[in-house]
Formats: sequence, C-alpha cells, structure tokens
Amino acid sequence: MHEESLIPLGACVACASTALAAQEFRLFVRNSEKLWRKALINLTTLPNTAAPPAKSIFAFVKTSDLSIQTFKDYNTNDPKVILNRLKNRVTKKPIERKPRGARTGPSCSCPDCGKSFLSPYYLNMHLRNSGHKEACLICGSVFVRGKEMQEHLSSAHNEIAFLCKKCPILCPNEAQLKKHVQKAHKAGALTCTDCGRTFPRNASFESHSQMHAVRTCRACGVQFTNRGCYREHRSQCEPDAKPNAADVPRNRRSNIRDPATFTCDHCGKTYNSRPQLKNHILWIHMDIRPHQCQWCGKRFYTHARLAEHNVVHTRARNFECDICGAKLVSKMAAVYHRRRHTGERPYECEDCGEKFISASRRSEHAKRRHNKGYRLPCPKCPANFVRRHELNKHMEKAHKGPDSILGWAQ
Repeated sequence: MHEESLIPLGACVACASTALAAQEFRLFVRNSEKLWRKALINLTTLPNTAAPPAKSIFAFVKTSDLSIQTFKDYNTNDPKVILNRLKNRVTKKPIERKPRGARTGPSCSCPDCGKSFLSPYYLNMHLRNSGHKEACLICGSVFVRGKEMQEHLSSAHNEIAFLCKKCPILCPNEAQLKKHVQKAHKAGALTCTDCGRTFPRNASFESHSQMHAVRTCRACGVQFTNRGCYREHRSQCEPDAKPNAADVPRNRRSNIRDPATFTCDHCGKTYNSRPQLKNHILWIHMDIRPHQCQWCGKRFYTHARLAEHNVVHTRARNFECDICGAKLVSKMAAVYHRRRHTGERPYECEDCGEKFISASRRSEHAKRRHNKGYRLPCPKCPANFVRRHELNKHMEKAHKGPDSILGWAQ
C-alpha cells in the first residue's frame, strides 16, 4: 500500500482477516500437537491383549485428557451397539442417594402389639403406616403425630421442630418447612393428610390410604390402626391363619397374606376386601345407582347389571347351555342353569347345612329361616322384608298412597 498524506495508516480488511485466521490455525495446530503427543504417551500404557477379542479398548480424546474405556469379552461389529453402550458408560450419572438416618439408640417396643426393636429408627419404620402414632428417634417414646411429638421434642430433648399446618410433618427448620409445603401441598399434589407422605401416582395414593384403615382381629376383636401391629398381633393370636410359605409354589408366594375381614357398621355384614365393603355401602345403604337404562330409566349398581337388564328390551340371549341348549341372558345365569342339571350346590348354610346353587339364595335363606343379615324395614310399621319388591308390595297394600309408593318404586 502506498502511503498518502491525507489518508490514515491502515491495513486491508481481507489481508487482516487472512492474518487472523492464520494465527488461529497456528494455535489450533500447536494445541492439537500437544493433545496427540499426550494421547500417544497414554496409549503406551494400554494393556496388551493376549488373545483377541478377549478385551475391546476404546479411546476418547478430550480437550483436557485421554480417557480409556475397556470391555471384557465384548466382540461385536455393529457400530450402533458400541456407540450406545459407550454413551451409557460415559454419560451415566451417579445415583444421588439420600443420607441415611441414624439407626442407633436404645432398644424399644411397640406399645400396641408388643413387638421389640433394636432402635427407635426401626420402631418408627414399623409405625410408618400408622395414621396417628410415631416414635421419637432419640428416646423411642411413642406419641401422636404432629403437635404432641413437637411438644415432646421441645420439653424432653430441647429441640425445636416446625409443624406443617396441613399435615403432621415436622421439619427441623423453616427453610425445609417451606420447601415441604411447596412440594407436598401444591395444587394437584397427592399428599396424605394423616401421615404427610406424598405420592406421584393416584393409584399409589389410593393404595396407601387403605393402610390407615382400622383392622379388627377375627379371633379376639382387638382393633389396630397400623397394618404392622395388626399382622404382629394376628401371628400371635391366631398363628395358623396364614398359610405356610413352604407349602405354596414359589410363583405364588408374593400373594400370601393373612386373610382380613371388613365389617359393615350398618348391618354387620363382612367382606374379604375393602373395595367390596365400599361397594356394599354405596349400593345397599346409600342406594347409589349410577347406571341408568336408556329405555325405561331404571337404575342399577353396576354396568353388568344394566347389561343384564337390557335383555328385557332387546330380547337378546347370547349364552347357551351346553347340556340342553337353552338360551340365557347372562353368563352367571348359564352357570346357575347348568348347576340345576348337574345337581351342584356349592353354597352351604352354616346353621342347618342346606345347600344352594348361589350365594344370594343362601343369603336369602339365612334371612328367612335363621333371621340373619340385614332386612329392609318398613318406615311406617314394624314389618321387615328380605327383598325390595316385597317391601314395595307391602307399601302399596298396607300403606296405600302416592307418597308411600314414590319413595320405594325405584
């Protein structure tokens, strides 16, 4: 470039860009040379394979160092399989585990079932499903969750604990309490109000809610609010109730459980599961019938009962007896019909020994002959009946009137 008096000194833009790019390339070559020199030095430390493919070796060149990944007895030619395995090996993060609580302390026992534990930690785990009680991790004393435990920690151990206003959870400081409220009591959170545990799925939350139910021993009638206490008491009160696991196939041992019974407070009828008791209360005592017939408007407890009723309007009989060829409206009707041919009567009365083809007929027999179970009382006289249509007929004849019939016609 020729210098001119009125033009300032400078360089061409293209020349300046080329010079900068050359300098950057020179630095890149120097860094690459250092990296490869270091990589070659590290490669000299690799183990010598005696008989390939006894070990496969992969080298990862990084900006800071060379990392070596080895696999024993790994012989594959698929590059995708190798790449996926190497990605899992390199990018896998270590699992963050919560710090374990202190498991030392004085030996203690549960005040409800008498089971002994080595430390308060294990006693507290035993009472984890209890909706009312928990153990002090310092001394092992058992108190009601929430306020009572907070007062015990303050008076006996001089420790300050912050109680959540929406559940009985105690936090050591206000920061953890605030974090607990934001996580456990936000909109849509599935948090148990009895013990403060939070669940990610609705199914887990509903399953946990059954843990706080009151369980009654069938042998002596003692009630427990903790499933662990109930099981410990049942193992001592009636040790032969639970079958021996050694006599059960291995694939069915996970289903072995102590049979529990659930009793209705209204009529005293017992069931083997809580959902059965729930349906009994909804259908019988609350008279909730969500399924309605589209032709006549009659309501039913379940969709299966509605489907059976629809046969009255559609005249469809899709179930055939394999003995006489008779067409029936439902599968259970076909089962009962077949029992009339074979003479099978699997349901036996406990009082007189008479046998029946269905449990409903045995229940009706027990109500009529032995005066057992719940009967439908008349609201206007001392009479009671086994079936609802009998009560409706009685109301129509004995207490005839429009107000009497409307309430019982459904």
